[in-house]
Amino acid sequence: MSYIRKLSNGKYRAEIRKNQTTIKNKTFIKKSDAELWANDFECKITKILSIKSKKLKKLSPDEVEELGGIDLFDKLGVDVDFVIFKDVLNSYIKDWKGKDQSMTARALFWLTIFSDKPIKSIKPSHIEKILDQYAIGSVQGMGSNTAKGNNTLLRMKSVLSSIFIYAIDKKYLDKNPTLKVKIKAEKNQIERFLSDAERVRLLNVCKESTWDKMHLLILLAVTTGMRKSELSYLRWSDINFDKGLATLHDTKNGSPRLNPIPNFVLEEMKPFRQVGNGLIFFSPSDREKPFDFRKQWEKMRRDADIIDFRFHDLRHSAASYLVMGGATLYETGQILGHKSQETTQRYAHLSTNHKAALSERVMNKVFNG
Repeated sequence: MSYIRKLSNGKYRAEIRKNQTTIKNKTFIKKSDAELWANDFECKITKILSIKSKKLKKLSPDEVEELGGIDLFDKLGVDVDFVIFKDVLNSYIKDWKGKDQSMTARALFWLTIFSDKPIKSIKPSHIEKILDQYAIGSVQGMGSNTAKGNNTLLRMKSVLSSIFIYAIDKKYLDKNPTLKVKIKAEKNQIERFLSDAERVRLLNVCKESTWDKMHLLILLAVTTGMRKSELSYLRWSDINFDKGLATLHDTKNGSPRLNPIPNFVLEEMKPFRQVGNGLIFFSPSDREKPFDFRKQWEKMRRDADIIDFRFHDLRHSAASYLVMGGATLYETGQILGHKSQETTQRYAHLSTNHKAALSERVMNKVFNG
């Protein structure tokens, strides 16, 4: 039942009560506005209470929000255990800022696992079981045929945790079940970077690719250290040819950054240059979608006879070249957009080795001719 009362300051407060307890109130300047809001809210309550249990279980989070939100359902004593994982995830993806392809793929992986399961029924034991199976390659999706390390499992868990945090914000949940899932992080040491000979071979075969931008893509990756997702969504409007900078808006750590591009790479870009904000590496079927270059990349890697090497290792290569070329770890981290110094620290041994080799070469020349 609604009540309208005039306040001492001349404004009007509308209150919605149930069993003498206020469940919602709002203040207005005009009495007519207060009455309109109260009537609208009472209509929502009437609609909620009239929904049959079968239809109730089919309500999406968006529909719940339109009816006043999960708080109102709770206060009216309407059971909200019907909210399923699929609907929460779809709402989450709509609101998701800074998403990239890999994070979206992980979210969709969890969708295949928990799709129609009520979100309140998902327990830590369910999550642990799936991650255990995923670790040994016995669950479908996300490269399921190969075993996974703990750091990969942590990334999978992190995306799921974000979904549950969103559900808590929307009051579909009280606790995040992923908090009880313990996974020990592995020391993330540098794994692989291109040798000089490998780099030359790779860039040479890329010039022969059936995709005319293959050479440009690899050159950008290995000279700037941009991630695959950052390159895929790079637009011509992001490139400042005068200053030699690329503005990256959606990065892994959530903060935009300016990424330097060497002049000789800018020259390579100019023949492809377009006016506007179109994607640089667009799909032929849809210019607003990035080109899926996985097949071309694998062929180039095989043709160049480069073994045990991922596309992401091009980023490691860029970092390695910077450190061995004399850049400090701090400078390298700034260029690559590392959020913590610990991430850049994995390249410290390259700096030490390079300095030792430099000292050996210089001192040997001075004292031994």
